[in-house]
Amino acid sequence: MPSPGSEKSSNGPRFRIFIIDSGGNSVAHKVLEENFELIRDLQKDDPIYVLSREQSIEFIRQHQDRIGREPLIAVHDLAAMSESGTNDFHGFRLHLGLLHTPQQALLALQNFARFLSTHRQSVDLEAEIRADLRREGLAGAIEVVLHHEAREIGG
Repeated sequence: MPSPGSEKSSNGPRFRIFIIDSGGNSVAHKVLEENFELIRDLQKDDPIYVLSREQSIEFIRQHQDRIGREPLIAVHDLAAMSESGTNDFHGFRLHLGLLHTPQQALLALQNFARFLSTHRQSVDLEAEIRADLRREGLAGAIEVVLHHEAREIGG
């Protein structure tokens, strides 16, 4: 949740961020755990929701295609959702579980934080995701999504 006194845009948060992680003993889990406070500080204008281990397991059970891809970070683009006038999900998922070394996972988290910070005012976030994050070598770990996921994980 944004901290009191933080500088926010007058329009409120741009993103809603969900972290889904059943707590498996993976390289990506350890890197996320070690760097979570920094990610929270860098994204202080956007709410971050961390699903409990039980909620994460239930979510993965309902979406079995995501087994082995977690931890995953789902980013909802609130500007695109309000512009479309629906609750349809707009944004992307970062599948950290597909990265196998600590260096890959850390680089992905750094690129993720940089991307959100530099593209807060983007008019076409999805096009920039396809261009920027894929250029960073995260093509297999990034999934642009346009559907009803918001209702699936609490939106």
